[in-house]
Parts: sequence; C-alpha cells; structure tokens
Amino acid sequence: MRDLTALATDKEFLVHIAENDYRLPKDIDAFAFARVLLPNLGSSDGVLRDELTYMILASGIIARQKLTNEQQETLLFEVLDEEHLFYRIGEKESDSVFMRSFSNLIIAAILYNEARAPYFQPETLKQIKVAIFRYAHEEKDWRGYVENKGWAHTMSHLADTLDEYAQHPGIKEQDRKDILQLITELTTLPEPLYHEEDIRLATVAYRIILGKQVSDDYLQKWIQSYAFSRGLDVVTWTRITNAKNFLRSLYFRLYWRGVAPVLTDHISDTLKKQDEVYLEKDDLI
Repeated sequence: MRDLTALATDKEFLVHIAENDYRLPKDIDAFAFARVLLPNLGSSDGVLRDELTYMILASGIIARQKLTNEQQETLLFEVLDEEHLFYRIGEKESDSVFMRSFSNLIIAAILYNEARAPYFQPETLKQIKVAIFRYAHEEKDWRGYVENKGWAHTMSHLADTLDEYAQHPGIKEQDRKDILQLITELTTLPEPLYHEEDIRLATVAYRIILGKQVSDDYLQKWIQSYAFSRGLDVVTWTRITNAKNFLRSLYFRLYWRGVAPVLTDHISDTLKKQDEVYLEKDDLI
C-alpha cells in the first residue's frame, strides 16, 4: 500500500495526476487521499496549494463523484472546522489566510456537486450557513494577491461559497435575503477591494435576481440601503468606493442581460446620488 501522506506532498506525483486530467491512479482511495491533501490548502506554495491540491480535490475527486454521500459530508464538516475554515481566524498578514480561503473553495465545490443530486438535510444546510456567516464576520485578512505566494483571494473565494449556497435548492427565501444583507456588509468594508472582488460578489446577487428568488420590493429596499452619507475620513471613502464598484458590476451584469430594468434604474439612481459631489462640478464648466 502506498504512503498517501507522502504522495500528497510529492509535487511530481501530483503533477502527473494534473496532466492526466486530474484522474487519480486506480490504486488510490479517493476519500483517504482527499483528507491527506487538505493540509496543502494552507501551503504558501501557490502551485502546490492552488494548481495542484485544489484542482485535484475539486475536479479530480469531488466533481468526478469519487466520494459517497457520507464521505462527501464528512469531508465538508472537516473543512468547516477550526483547523481549516477557522484556522487561526482573526490573524492578518499571515500565511494562515491560505488555509481559510481555500477551505472556502472546497466548501463551494462540495455544495455545487451535492446540489446536482441533493441529499443534505435541512440541519446540515443550516450548519453550513452558520459557519459561512461566522467566517465572514470573523475574517480580518481580505488580501487578494500575496507577493511570491500567489492568490489568497479571500473575498472572492467567500463569494464563490455564498453563490453556491444561495443557489442550493434546499434553502429558503429568507436565507437568500440574509446573504444579500451579508453582501452589503462585505461590500462596505474599510479595506480596499481591488482584485475584482466586486464582480464575484455581484454574481451572487445577480443570480438571486435572475432566478427571482427574493421579492422585487425587498430588492429595491436592499439597493436603497446603499444610499448612505459620505464622510470626510478615508475609511468612509474606502467603503463608498467598494460599494460603488459592487453596484456598478451588478448594474452591468443586469444591463447586459437585459433583465430587471426597474432595479437597474434604482442602482443607477443610487450611484448618481453617491457621485453628486462630482457631478455638481459639471454645472460650473
């Protein structure tokens, strides 16, 4: 029997799997191998973490249905624990961010795969939601690209998880409303988001809107919540910039598809109000 723990960090072996369209060798137990791969999600080696480990887990094991329902759920709860999604939560500027962020991607991969033939019980879906929301509120490191170590993409990976959760057939309208409220919090953070997190978060809202999964009245009130007052401090300006980038991304996704014209008008009006401080200068020209 091969030493799976040793193979999990053998880049030559992992590259061989990647070059074989992420298909595992026939003598490798997929569930056992998935579990020993998990520590690699926290590696500062971008190739090992992202190009090899994540892709083998997501494409080679989860998407190819290599796990039983029970094994997939076991893997999910392992990734949701304190050693993965909540690993050293609250730290900033440390390599612990990689484990948390890439654990989010595995949660998203499992949700996407499971939703094709749903079996998660309502209590399981509730536990996932509680964990995701707790993570969103406790994460403090929202870096995108980390020099010499590759993408952390903390916010973008969270957006992917929120998107898959929002589209799961087992959740309710209130869950989706809660997700939209969480997006409001995330898009008004004081840290600048400039690695296209805006479009990833906008995609979550866009798909909820496209699927008519919450009421029009609620959506209009939700957009109106972005009409907040401008302050003179840099924190407020950063929050407004993040919010405007998000609204612009959402606007154009809807506009290009030609859907929700009333809502896009509301988004346009909200953006115009935020930019009135600049538009007033046009009158002086």
